[in-house]
Amino acid sequence: MMRISKLLCKSFALLSLLFIACSNTDDIQQKVTEVEASQLKVRDPFIFYDVDTDYYYLCVNGTLKVKSYKSKDLLTWQENGYSFLPSAGFWGKEDFWAPDLYKYKDKFYLFITLSAPNIKRGTSVLASDRVMGTFQPLVNKAVTPQEWTCLDGSLYVDQEGTPWLFYCREWVEVGDGEIYVQQLKDDLTVTDSEPYLLFKASEAPWVGPVTLGENTGNVTDAPTVYRLENGALLMLWSSFTKDGKYCIGQALSESGNVRGPWVQIPEPLNDDDGGHAMLFKDKAGNLKISYHSPNTTGLERLTIKDVVIENNKVRIIE
Repeated sequence: MMRISKLLCKSFALLSLLFIACSNTDDIQQKVTEVEASQLKVRDPFIFYDVDTDYYYLCVNGTLKVKSYKSKDLLTWQENGYSFLPSAGFWGKEDFWAPDLYKYKDKFYLFITLSAPNIKRGTSVLASDRVMGTFQPLVNKAVTPQEWTCLDGSLYVDQEGTPWLFYCREWVEVGDGEIYVQQLKDDLTVTDSEPYLLFKASEAPWVGPVTLGENTGNVTDAPTVYRLENGALLMLWSSFTKDGKYCIGQALSESGNVRGPWVQIPEPLNDDDGGHAMLFKDKAGNLKISYHSPNTTGLERLTIKDVVIENNKVRIIE
């Protein structure tokens, strides 16, 4: 009887130690995987709120993969694995920039910028039945023009349900960066119209040139379109100011037509050396903006701020 009691005591002690060890492991894992928003090192942050799971989601460049985070409150973000792991035969081998997450016709889509040796940079469309994947390419090539160097393709669906692709033609190819729109096929596999030039970077009076190696020109980045309550369309896009700061520009299509005409707001939205922005509503219906700042590699962080629409343009509430 004494031997049985000793065995039971030893077993209980081992189980207690195992429970404590597991608890400590869980605590360590939580500390590793949960990050405060102000400390989250990401570029090109695109935030998507999913009603069904009641989470905000954020997909980011995961070094030739797409990494994901989720959050209940926008303040603390938890690592959520990888949303896209490319197969060996996938065309995109480099970049993995700006993975923007959308829901369209009961599926989820990632619009992501990629390139490869001897293949020009462009935006591919990936699809999944689940909000965090895993995603698979709709077609094994970019949806942007194959003969152009393009980036930062984004999806806009108009009031009639027609999907449109907004994207940049890169400044290193054309000198003065350009923003285009094309209609997409209903299944998002290919475009269904010719490229339509909306504007060039130099049309915004605040834009200044940048130099990279032997190239000098004006940058266009990250066009995203938001429909205002009065039916006008507001585009956020990014470039550099005359004093070299990265920042967010605004352009307005007062007619509500995706082809414009697009009129530039004369001043940039921000002055904190941040950009690549998008607008979204939180769970309570409050309008917010997300972008990365500063633009210095290694120092960039997720930036989320409250905004209001006044006189057909965004104003950040500081």
